[in-house]
Amino acid sequence: MITNIGHIIGYMLIILGISELVPILAALTFGENHLVLPFFICAMLTIFVGTGFYLAFSYKHEKPSRFDIISFLILVWTIIPVFASIPFMVTGVLTKFTNAYFEAVSAFTTSGATMLANTALAPKAILFWRSFLQWQGGIFIFVLAISIIPLSSIGGSELFKSTLVHREQEGFLERLKSTLKNLALIYAGLTLVCVILLAISGMTTFDSLTTAMATLSSGGFTNHANSGVNSLNFRSEIILIPFMIIAATNLTYHWSFLTSGKLRLYKDDYELRYFLIIILIASMVIFLTLINSNTGPDASLIGKLGLAIFTAVSALSTTGFLPDGASAMPVSTVVVCIILLFIGGSMGSSAGGFKIMRLKVLLRHADIEISRLAHPHGVVPMRVNNMTVTDTILMSVWTLFFLYLSSIAFFSLIYGILGYDVGIAIGLTVVNLFSAGSMTELIAQDFIGYSSMSYPAKWLSSAIMIIGRLEIMPLLIFLSPDFRKS
Repeated sequence: MITNIGHIIGYMLIILGISELVPILAALTFGENHLVLPFFICAMLTIFVGTGFYLAFSYKHEKPSRFDIISFLILVWTIIPVFASIPFMVTGVLTKFTNAYFEAVSAFTTSGATMLANTALAPKAILFWRSFLQWQGGIFIFVLAISIIPLSSIGGSELFKSTLVHREQEGFLERLKSTLKNLALIYAGLTLVCVILLAISGMTTFDSLTTAMATLSSGGFTNHANSGVNSLNFRSEIILIPFMIIAATNLTYHWSFLTSGKLRLYKDDYELRYFLIIILIASMVIFLTLINSNTGPDASLIGKLGLAIFTAVSALSTTGFLPDGASAMPVSTVVVCIILLFIGGSMGSSAGGFKIMRLKVLLRHADIEISRLAHPHGVVPMRVNNMTVTDTILMSVWTLFFLYLSSIAFFSLIYGILGYDVGIAIGLTVVNLFSAGSMTELIAQDFIGYSSMSYPAKWLSSAIMIIGRLEIMPLLIFLSPDFRKS
C-alpha cells in the first residue's frame, strides 16, 4: 500500500531531522557557532515535512508485498538524500543543489566519493555531518538487507540466512523496527570500540570518530580524502582491518555471537569462510605484485604485506580506504581491486558488490554443468548455504550478473560520451556502482576529482550510486509498465 510507504518515509524523515541536530554539538565544540542556526533550521524543516508525511498517510499492519518493497526502495534512496543535502547548502559549503545532492547520496549510500574540493578547509560540523549520515546509511542498509530485501525474492535474495527471526505476517514498519532494535546497539558498540582503538593508535578524537563511522558503514569517508594519500598510520590500518571485515559480513551472526558468546555459530556462515579465503588469495596476489613492481610505495616486506592485506580488505568490503601510494600502484593491483569490488561482501552486510553468495551460486552451477558433460544422465541437486537452489533463483542470479556487466559497459559508454577516456570511465563506473567512491584515486588514477565534473556527469554519478544500492533489478521492475499497472 502506498499509504504505508508514505507513512514510513515520514517516520524516517523525522529521524533524519533529529539527527541533523547532532552536528550542532560538533559546531559548538569546535567554535563554529555560525553553523548552529543553519543546522537547527534544516532539522526543523526535515522534521516538519516528515511529520506531515507521517500524519497524512495512514499505516496498516500487514506483510509488505513486492510492490511495497520495490516502491519503498526506489523512493527512499532518492528522497532521503534530498533532505540530507540541505545542511550542505544552508551552511554555504556546497551552495549548488547538484553538488549537495551528490554529497548526500554518496554518504547515504556509503559510497565515499566527495564533492568537497579540500576537506582540510571544510568546517568540522560538515565533516561530522557527512560521516554521521554515512553511518546512518550503513545501519539502514543492514536493516534493509536483513528484514526487507529477502522478501522481494530478487537476485537470489532468498538465499540470505539470518539468525534474527521475524513473524510470518509481521508488518513493514514492525520488521524495520525489530531489526533496528536488535542490531543498533551492536552497531553502535562496535563503532565505539573502533573509536577507542583508533584514538589509542594516535588519531585525534574527531578523526577517530569519523573514521570509525566510515569503517562500520563500509563507507570510506576520511577527513583527508582529497590529497590522494593515506592519512592512516600502520597501527590504524591494522585496527581497521577486522572492523571492515565485520561490516562486510552478515551482521546477524555477529549479533548472535555477541549476545550468546557461542563461537560455533560462525560454522553456519559459509559466506564468512569464502570472504576470508578471498582475502587471503587477493592479499598474496597484491603482495607479489608489490614485490615485483618498480612502482608503488617503498616499504619493507612486512610493510608491503600489511599494505596488501589492507588493500584487499578495503576493496572486497567496498569500504574503499586508499592504500599508501594509491596513484602509483601497479596496474595488476588495480585489476585485482576491480575484481574484488565486483565480488563485494556478504548478504546482510553494508558492503556493496555482487555479493559472495551469488558468486558461489554461479560457480556451483558451472561445476554442475561441467560434471554433467562427464555424466550426461546424472542428477546432481544444487545446494548452497544448506539451501536448495531452484531454477527460479538460479535464473535470477544469472540475470543480475548479466545486468551488472551490462551496466558497467553502458555507464562507461555514457561517461565516454561526456568526455572521459576509457580507463577513467570504467573506473568511475566501477567505484560508484559498487559503493566504493572513496577508492577512485586508485581505480581511476588520472581522474582529477568529482568537483571538476560537469553537471551531467555529477548527476550520472549520483544515479549510479543509487542504482548500485538498488542492485539494478528493482529499478527495472519499477519502470516496467506491467508492474505499475498491477
